[in-house]
This record gives sequence, structure tokens and C-alpha cells, in this order.
Amino acid sequence: MNAYTVVCDGTDRDLWLEKRQGGVTATDIARLARGGANTWAAVHAEKAGKERHFTNAAMEHGKTREPVIARFAQTMYGLYHSTALLAWNPEMRFLATPDLRGAGKHKVGDIKTTVHDWNSLDDVPGRYIDQLLWQMLVVGEKHAALIFEPHENGIPLYPTPKMLVVEWDSARVAKLQETAYEFLAEDDTPDEDAATLDALLTDAAMRKELADAAALSYQRAAAAIEEYLGGKPRRFAGSVASLTRSADGVSTTLDTARLKKDRPEIAAEYTRTAPRKGALRITLHTDQDDQTGAAA
Repeated sequence: MNAYTVVCDGTDRDLWLEKRQGGVTATDIARLARGGANTWAAVHAEKAGKERHFTNAAMEHGKTREPVIARFAQTMYGLYHSTALLAWNPEMRFLATPDLRGAGKHKVGDIKTTVHDWNSLDDVPGRYIDQLLWQMLVVGEKHAALIFEPHENGIPLYPTPKMLVVEWDSARVAKLQETAYEFLAEDDTPDEDAATLDALLTDAAMRKELADAAALSYQRAAAAIEEYLGGKPRRFAGSVASLTRSADGVSTTLDTARLKKDRPEIAAEYTRTAPRKGALRITLHTDQDDQTGAAA
């Protein structure tokens, strides 16, 4: 007997969304287990019908590449692309929609596209590990395949995707189950404001991750040019861009901190005030700063 029941095949998106509302999915648990009160409020709102409507370049790239990566997974590992929503038989509110299912060595798996080239599970964000652990729980397996395609500006880094195996972690799964039951027991009023802001912030964070990766890639390319020039001044007009490398020199700046300390009366005389708009700062979560507690 299978450990899971097929709730729906996923071809009807409206039905798929409806069936997900009463339970905790792998995507949900990855957010709940590493999020605080605002995340929990947002997920409650989504369960009440507040779907997150947004897309961006990262998501569109992932959608485009998923069928290609799935074909690789089928050929190499006997894993077939799946959109079915599954429920764990002992607890039908525990749900998952694994990207990949099969009958070979690896019977469940997930597909990711990423701007990061993970070399081991230590490099993989914890939320992705939690997703796969939840899928293993629902399907009844003890290991899962994480098949991912690192890319730079949408161009794959390797001829074929990479694969890491996630092994069963009973202690972590027990913690995830505890989190899920705590979430399901809550009777909070859906907070649409939290859901909307969380969706906007998630969109911005995904774009920031891509922008940061692109900026790092540009810095490496510029550093290679700088190394080639060896610090010598030069102008060069290339096929698609031009460069100007100025000569090294000395710059002068006013030491305002020292001026305020040594001659505060002069600093005050030449200091002016002006209206300042508040700043918006977006900080991407890492495993080091993820909140691991329940809604607090």
C-alpha cells in the first residue's frame, strides 16, 4: 500500500489550489519552519484564498527550463515529471506536489534553477532541504534527488544539470510535523496585508538575488580586464563596448569626522540640513539568520 493518496493530477490549476487550501504543502512548510509571525499570517491568508499573483524573470526562466531538466531526470534517473498533488495517508492534510516521481533508486525529486553553483548539500538553502524532506514524508521515501541547473544570466553553466541526494532526517521531519500541526491548529483571521507584502517582498528578493549574481559576474569580468591592463592607462573601443582606464593618482577628501571633533564650531557653521526620504532595505535570508521558531 502506498504511503500517499493522489488528491488530483494537477492539470486543473483551480482544483489544485482548492485542494491545497486545507493542508500544509512542501512549499508551505519550507516557509513556516523558517519564518516568523508575518510569514505565518501570509500563509493563513493564502489558505483562505489570497493567492500570490506575481511572476518575474527567475520564475519564467525556471518554468522554461523545468521540462528540459525533467527530460534529463527521466533519461538519467528514471524520474518522471509530475504535477499531481499527493496526501500522506496517515495525515491527509500533509500535502506535496513533487516535481519528479519514479520507480527507480530515487522515487521522488525536485527541480531547481539557480544562480548558485551548489557543490554539496551544505551549500543548498535549508528551505529547499525542508521541501524535499516533506515530500519524502508524504511519499514514504528515505532519500530524494535534488536536480538543479546553475546558470549565469540565464545561460546554464554546464552541459547537463547537477544532482544531489537528500537523505531522510527523522529529527528535522519531526520538527516540521510539529510546525505543521501548530499552524493547522491556529485560528487566525487571514491577514491580506501580510500576504500582499510577503508576495511583493518575495518578488523583490528573487530579483535582488539575480541582480546580486549579475553584479558579481560583472565584477569578475571587470577584474579580468584590470588584470590584463596591469594598471596602465588606456582607451579602447571594442565591438560592443568601450573602456577608459585612467592613470593611478592621489585623491583628496575632507575628513568630516575629524573636523567635527577638532573644530565643531566650523563644522556646525558649514553644515546644512535638508529633507531626507526614508530608505527601504531588503535583506535576503540565509540559513544563518532564518528564524527557526514558530509564529512569535
